[in-house]
Amino acid sequence: MYYTPFCFSDSSLIACGISYNGFTKKDGAIIYKWDKLVNIYVWILETSSSPVEMMRLWNHQIHLWLKNYVTLRLVGPGKSVGFKENMITFMVSAIWHGFYPFYYIMFA
Repeated sequence: MYYTPFCFSDSSLIACGISYNGFTKKDGAIIYKWDKLVNIYVWILETSSSPVEMMRLWNHQIHLWLKNYVTLRLVGPGKSVGFKENMITFMVSAIWHGFYPFYYIMFA
């Protein structure tokens, strides 16, 4: 139910060429890569053993956007991400999803 929209959006990114990431040659054959933009890594997500990895793989492009434009802007140069930065990022994501109490409970 949840994978279908992500797979459709991935296929539309591939169909319009946005996901094209060049090619490599292996054993004389040309292998085209279509992984520049990927919304979800279904197999890796389903076989992951860590909740942190699962959050990173689910809706992957949004994860990268939140990481680059929210989390890393809160952290000073040379410092690591802490609890405060993670909670602010989760709250931005919760507000982005709408004002539903479950999102705030889940992200907390």
